[in-house]
Amino acid sequence: MIEPDRIDNFRRLLKYGAGRLPGVVVILTVLFLYIPVLVVAYLSVSPSGQPTIPIEEFSLQWYIDVLTDQRFLRALMTSIGLGVFSAIGGTILGLAGAYSLTWSDLSRPIQQAIGVIISLPLFVPTVVLAFGIGVTAGHIGIGFGLVPVAVGHLFWVLPFTTFLIAARYAELDIQLQAAARDLGATEWTVFRTVTLPLLRPAIIASALFAFALSFNEFLITFFLAGSGITTVPLEIFGKVRVGAVAFLNAASVLVLAVSAVLAGVASTFRRPI
Repeated sequence: MIEPDRIDNFRRLLKYGAGRLPGVVVILTVLFLYIPVLVVAYLSVSPSGQPTIPIEEFSLQWYIDVLTDQRFLRALMTSIGLGVFSAIGGTILGLAGAYSLTWSDLSRPIQQAIGVIISLPLFVPTVVLAFGIGVTAGHIGIGFGLVPVAVGHLFWVLPFTTFLIAARYAELDIQLQAAARDLGATEWTVFRTVTLPLLRPAIIASALFAFALSFNEFLITFFLAGSGITTVPLEIFGKVRVGAVAFLNAASVLVLAVSAVLAGVASTFRRPI
């Protein structure tokens, strides 16, 4: 039989460990995620082509090289275009999907089936998803290039936009829409003047999230782009293969800055009162 004192000591140990767990998680996150990023940022301001620690002098030379590299700028414009397309298309489709999953008159089994179909990209390996889109594009005569890449990005962002907006849809008070209809408003007027303003924070966050996902997507683009287009992730991968370390450091910091700005803007949106 275990002595009561030992049981009490064990309980105190568990309580002490649980109380310190968040701090341990934070420390591990800093060590394994943020410190490497800070190291890359630190090395990116070295004028050397093969920078080492410590840096003897600081220079923005590699940032200038990145921002004046025509191939990288074309890749950047392509990534921005794909991101805007994914943000707009993914949010529109996500809005429709969220409505189907929450407020539509569809039966529960049909709603569940729609949810499963929309969430498939989350469970199917990205390589398989890209391969399937590529095979389909080849059979219908599209081949590789911008169109299949755009479709692939749209498939990839759809689950995120749908479930993000659906979470907000589920919190809305349906009585507000019913009251508007009782006052004579049409369905479009109800959606435009009541539902849409309440969904606006989630819609904007969804668009920003979709843009960030598309901007940073590599595997789908790698399998479907062919030789006709390149994006920022593909361009960075190409620099990795040739060992352009200094260029990579500066380009990586710029990509990180874009993602950080998007995350910061998205975090400013709050639920309407």
